[in-house]
Amino acid sequence: MTTHHPTQFVRSDTDLVRFHLRRFEDVTGVSGTGRVAGGVIFPDGTVAMRWNKDKKSTAVYDSIDDVAEIHGHDGATVIELIDVRAGDPE
Repeated sequence: MTTHHPTQFVRSDTDLVRFHLRRFEDVTGVSGTGRVAGGVIFPDGTVAMRWNKDKKSTAVYDSIDDVAEIHGHDGATVIELIDVRAGDPE
């Protein structure tokens, strides 16, 4: 799974980083394709993500790496960052 960075920067490590989960192929046949979820990365690295399905659900993960490992499906899904903390690699 890859992560795409846009150009908007947040101020510091006290700000949240928003992201979308974009699925190119629905490997499991459950979530569909396109922007299937959205979420935030908290300053401590914890992630909250909400699915955009008919039956909405919210999940909390220890890190964005965990999200990538669980939902990446070998490149079928990418994490698209909306915000990037100042100092994060682009």
